[in-house]
Amino acid sequence: MWWLGTSIFDYRTSPILTIPASSQGDVPRDLYDCTAAELATHSVEHLEHDTPPSDVAEWLAESGYDAAPVYADDDPSGFIHKHDVTTDDDGNTLDDHLTPLTIDYMISGDTSFTAVLSALIEKPVYFLGGHNHVTGILTRADLNTAPARIYLFDRITYLEEHLRELILDTKPDWKTTPVTADELDDIEDRYEDAQAANVALDELHYAQFSTLETITTSVEACWQTCGLSTKGGADSRLHEVTQLRNDVAHANLLVENTDSNGFLSSGRTTENLYNTLETIHDILSNLQEAGYAPETVEAQHTV
Repeated sequence: MWWLGTSIFDYRTSPILTIPASSQGDVPRDLYDCTAAELATHSVEHLEHDTPPSDVAEWLAESGYDAAPVYADDDPSGFIHKHDVTTDDDGNTLDDHLTPLTIDYMISGDTSFTAVLSALIEKPVYFLGGHNHVTGILTRADLNTAPARIYLFDRITYLEEHLRELILDTKPDWKTTPVTADELDDIEDRYEDAQAANVALDELHYAQFSTLETITTSVEACWQTCGLSTKGGADSRLHEVTQLRNDVAHANLLVENTDSNGFLSSGRTTENLYNTLETIHDILSNLQEAGYAPETVEAQHTV
């Protein structure tokens, strides 16, 4: 609800929604952090309350916006989502179409990435506020921007380091797992190139993430240490991580379906992304508890 007689933006100390981050495990090195403020669009354009709905529908489509705030008498009074209006709508104002801009649609700029994901599962759009103004708009489409990509790449790379340590310890003869001959040839080629440049690491370091997935899911001791309870669950959950890793690396869409989180939705949804990130965090936490954090293993090797 609105506070009596005034806008929520009139209070500098208004309690803007803060959502607690989910547990991400204790990570020994700093990882890139990403907040709602970094994801949000800050060049905010707004609509006047007396704009015809049909004009708004056309403007949103032409501008590529999912939503926009609506102002009346220089104050934010609500917002319009692209699904709220059509070019066939009659009328001269947005009275019958706008959603009141209540505290439920506000989000703090320092909200963590995982909390942002959780919030965007519930609602498709949120707003950041300053003194009496909307200062940012956050939608599901913003999950396809560079800050999200960097955040995910950092954690997937960190998971990759952990999986290598796990495999080298648990299955040193990893070449006997169902890795294809072509994959082994590619690994050996990259390893030989590194040797020629005098920068070679262990051969497993030249395996792609999909190969690490194959090895981990084929060795029970590996996927169990990751905290995965069944072979089928290990296959599906690690494959989702591999698919996300490839989309991150190749600049593909991270959220392909911004309109729905339904079970039968096509393309990766916000909820799918949240669940895959939760898998990454859970596996990292389990591997760190088992002593497979790269920093821990390196320290053991120097003792």
